[in-house]
Amino acid sequence: MIVKEFKIKDLNLHYFIGINQIRIDLKKFLEINKITDEKKAEDLIFDKIEAIQNKFLNSTIQLIKSKYILNQDHIFTAGYYLQKAFLQNLNISNKRNIEIFLYLSTNRQISKGIDAFGITDIDLKKNNLISCIISSVNNLKEINNNILLNLNAYEINITINDQSVEKFNMIQNFYEISNKQLSSILKSYGVHNFNEKQLDYNLNAMYMALHDLLCEKMALLNTEKLKVD
Repeated sequence: MIVKEFKIKDLNLHYFIGINQIRIDLKKFLEINKITDEKKAEDLIFDKIEAIQNKFLNSTIQLIKSKYILNQDHIFTAGYYLQKAFLQNLNISNKRNIEIFLYLSTNRQISKGIDAFGITDIDLKKNNLISCIISSVNNLKEINNNILLNLNAYEINITINDQSVEKFNMIQNFYEISNKQLSSILKSYGVHNFNEKQLDYNLNAMYMALHDLLCEKMALLNTEKLKVD
């Protein structure tokens, strides 16, 4: 599990974020809970996550589909804006674990955030899930153990920081970020010869530029005050 502590003095915020990749033993989960319908399994998993969240006060727990996750900083930044939104009453959703979907997707429409990052019974079968824990105290290991135990899950290698041209293109398209926007950010890094056909030569810089643009989108979302129940 990746764990990072955050101290934001300007906002008087102090919290921890833990990121893990897990696989749920769906067959065992169904057997133990005496159910056969995988859709019911999905609902039960959400109930168990909510129960764990209620057990550990001031925590936010969410299972995230990894498809459009750029890297760990994508989640850390979304976590920051989630904390800031609730602190300043700028939150769009009344639920923190839904709000993080909105910042990950940089879109104020709850349905779009859930569609892009929420898990379904299909994702349970694919078993490539990210567990995200946000807590005001450093009890992430205890919460993580509760998640693994209650979901009949186990940890796998964390791959969200892996880079590839294919992944980059998919995420760039999802967020509708233009090459012109990327080129502008890259110039500030000293990369002046942007060539979309040679992404692999400057892939790390490309990922940094894409993350900067995602941060801009999250910042814009954070300034909107309209609440949606």
